[in-house]
Formats: sequence, C-alpha cells, structure tokens
Amino acid sequence: MRYNQGTVAMLLLGGLLGCASAPLPPKELISARKSYERARASAAAELAPTDLHDAREALERAERAFGDDDELTEARDLAYLADRRAQLAEALGRMAAAERQRGAALQAYGEVHLALRRRRAPPADPVKPAEPPAQQEVPAARARAPGGERPMVIMKGR
Repeated sequence: MRYNQGTVAMLLLGGLLGCASAPLPPKELISARKSYERARASAAAELAPTDLHDAREALERAERAFGDDDELTEARDLAYLADRRAQLAEALGRMAAAERQRGAALQAYGEVHLALRRRRAPPADPVKPAEPPAQQEVPAARARAPGGERPMVIMKGR
C-alpha cells in the first residue's frame, strides 16, 4: 500500500496539533502539587492530619478548576491557596514534632536532675524531719544605728 505523502503529512500535523492543544498546568498548580507531596511525606501526615486534609481539598479544587478550562486565573488562584495550605500543614507538622522533642528533652532533664539531687542529698532521718538551717542573729546594736538608720556594711572580697 502506498500512502500519499500529503495524507501522511496531514495526519502527522493533526496528531501534533492534537497533542499541543492540551494546555500545560500553570506553575502555581505544579508548585502546589509538589508542596502537597512534600507535606504528605513529612511529619504533617501524623501530627497535623487536619491541615494536610485541608491542603488536599484545596489542591483538588484547583485541579477541578484547571480541568474545567473555564477560567485559568481561577485555577491559578486556587492553586496558590493550595500551595500555601500545604506549606502551612508541613510547617505545623514540623512544629508539632519539635514540641514533642522538647517535651521528651524536658522529661529527660527532669529525670537526670532528680537523680542528681537524690545522689547529693544526705540520707533523711526517718524519725526526725529535716530542719531548715538556723539563721544567724545580728546583734541589736549592729542592726540599728543611733537615729534609726542602718549602718552600711562593706563586705571585703566581693
């Protein structure tokens, strides 16, 4: 079978035009997809699932707006919002993970601090409760100078 060169050229040109007619997604939508995937792979999936779900819904709205071909501006706007929600979900997940680490560090610090205090403390007498250290009494003559004024005490070496 021999094909006419004109027919083959027309079919190739039609095929190329058919592929080229599908619009490329806007850069905002591509960025939103990447941000959502990054958030989904982060701690947000476990620690901020509600925010991640909100980001997914915003991305789906942007995808629908892009697929409808009604208004590319609306798809870009929705994609921008989806991108920001995904970034927020990721940030909230990181923040929750940091708070979890902080809590664990504070608990470990408290346990170490308690162990050190127990090691240094003298054994308590089970019969007699511990007494606070006695305060030194200042003689009345030193406490008040004549005329009701307190004398100025200069401490050496400090």
